[in-house]
Amino acid sequence: MKKTIQELLLKYRYQAPPPTLKILYKGTEVAELKREAEGYVFRYLAAFKEHGLEPLPGLRFGEEHRSPVLPLYFKERLPDVHRADVRRIVTQFGIPTNDKLLLLATLGKHTITDPFEFQLTAA
Repeated sequence: MKKTIQELLLKYRYQAPPPTLKILYKGTEVAELKREAEGYVFRYLAAFKEHGLEPLPGLRFGEEHRSPVLPLYFKERLPDVHRADVRRIVTQFGIPTNDKLLLLATLGKHTITDPFEFQLTAA
C-alpha cells in the first residue's frame, strides 16, 4: 500500500489544473467530480445510465451539479482525519488534509457498502 500512495502523491501533486476524481462501477467510468475555482462540478457519464444505476444520493441524474462545497455523497466517503490510524497515514505520506479529491482517491477509494470506486486522473 505504501508504494501505491507514494506513487499517487508524486503523480498528482499539482498546481493547476487540478485532477478529476473518476467514479467507477465494475471498472467502468460512470461519473466524475472536478474541483474548480468556484467549488466542485459533478456529472454523470452515459455509462451510468447504460448500467441502469440509481442516482447517487443528492445528485439527480441528467444535470451537471455545481456547488461551492463538496457534495454530501463524497463528504461522507472522506476519511476522518482525526482518527489515529488515518492521521498516521496522512502524516507519513504528507497527504494534505485540505485536498479532498486526493483524500478520496487514496483513503476513500473503496468501501464495503458502496459499489463505486474512486480514481484520480490528471486533468
